Amino acid sequence: MANTAVSTWMNTCAARSRSLALVLCCLYPQMSAADTPARLFSWQRDPFFKSLEQTFNQARQQSPEQLRLQFDMQLAQGRRLEEEVRLSGDKVPYSALKGLEEAQFNVATLAAAHEPLMSEAHGFLTDARVAVLRASVNWPTGNSDVHDAIYRVVYGGRAALEEAIMQQRGDTIPALTLLEDIPSATPSVVVEGVRVHSGDIILSRGDASTSALIARGNPYPGSFSHVAIVHVDERTGAATVVESLIEKGGVLTPAERFLKEKRHRLMLLRLRPGNPVLQRDPLAPHRAASAMLERIKATHIPYDFSMDWNDDSRMFCSEVAYHGYRSIGIDLWADKSKLASPGLIRWLGDMGVTHFTTIVPSDLEYDPRLAPVAEWRNLESLSYDRLDNVTVDVLLEVAEHGDRLGYSSLMFVPVGGVKLWSKLESAVGVMPAIPEGMSMGTALRVRSLIKVVHPKLRAAIAKADANYRAEHGYPAPYWTLTAIARQVLTELRDELSPGLTGSVTPR
Repeated sequence: MANTAVSTWMNTCAARSRSLALVLCCLYPQMSAADTPARLFSWQRDPFFKSLEQTFNQARQQSPEQLRLQFDMQLAQGRRLEEEVRLSGDKVPYSALKGLEEAQFNVATLAAAHEPLMSEAHGFLTDARVAVLRASVNWPTGNSDVHDAIYRVVYGGRAALEEAIMQQRGDTIPALTLLEDIPSATPSVVVEGVRVHSGDIILSRGDASTSALIARGNPYPGSFSHVAIVHVDERTGAATVVESLIEKGGVLTPAERFLKEKRHRLMLLRLRPGNPVLQRDPLAPHRAASAMLERIKATHIPYDFSMDWNDDSRMFCSEVAYHGYRSIGIDLWADKSKLASPGLIRWLGDMGVTHFTTIVPSDLEYDPRLAPVAEWRNLESLSYDRLDNVTVDVLLEVAEHGDRLGYSSLMFVPVGGVKLWSKLESAVGVMPAIPEGMSMGTALRVRSLIKVVHPKLRAAIAKADANYRAEHGYPAPYWTLTAIARQVLTELRDELSPGLTGSVTPR
């Protein structure tokens, strides 16, 4: 949700790669977890994904004319499948969705080998995502097979596109992608070239360690870690982002300031016009945003570390949008996540979470009542996003083997003093050093994650990846990078202790 000027908000990062390895790097989420019926998600496409590397190497040797012919054939096949999905009605077209999944990766692979094809690949992958999300309005919710099929195309297409983008050194793909042009009667304002309406929902992904954990540590590893709702004043046109932050609880942030904060990506969602509530009251989304805006203006709403989405006296980020829309009779998150992975449950439990069927930010992208309006990605930080993902993926793997986030007992006394001082800060309206409602044990574990475990491991993985690139001429494929990350974690264990420990530490 920004134009090219927004890229100045971000730091520059590593140079683009030259291998199909990066096209495939996000296809293997290491922490599959349970969806609505609590089971493991798995791509189960290893032979197909591995065959893409051969396709890429062959494509690099072909003339532009030969590659164009092959690309056009794959694109035509993809477009046929896209149309089949579009015309599917209330019958889920599983065969077409599987074929569309493959077509996306085939098209992205060929485009990665020849930059002039990138624009067409981007157009197809964007249209395929929109077609699937539009068609899903007629499909059953709460069905794991349906959710799997949607996820494979929507998340898989984004992963394939972004890894193809990383191959290129040019500016073929814009940072801003306009998706569905959804009409709305609510007050609006143009922000960075996109008309934003009151009641719109923003998904985002920051660069913090906790952002990566939220995005990856859920049933379907996703791209987003934060949810907020937009309010546009009908008189002044002022746009305000209504959100809940770990550090502050419920807050109101001017849209301009929100957009200037460091983020990897943003997506704008809007209620589809066919919704019965919207048909009865076209201003209903504005009322949802206004209700949350007025609540936060009137009273302090603490952050909800327990993730109890049914209790609105405290709120984590998803609850702001959830309860805002619930106030107008719309229950968002058609498929609520069941966090069934034992290691993840232990880690989240250590951080104060008590409710493990919950509303996860990334899942809102698949809610059929919402349409994707626009997506902005920081093209310069995709490699950082990738490193964050693999770092969290391998940490969640060892969590499954019983490893916990820990801390030195010597830290308890000084942090106890900080906790006491934080309570005094909260009492006088100053943002506390330790967030309100966060226990000392949780604060120490979070500190271990964001100050020691994640940055040290991430830096070591980045160095190992650079060594691999120097030796092979391209960055490691994601599955190889994961193996590298596992080895790095093994070698680094002593340096990460007691921040990462196999023993249970007291709360």
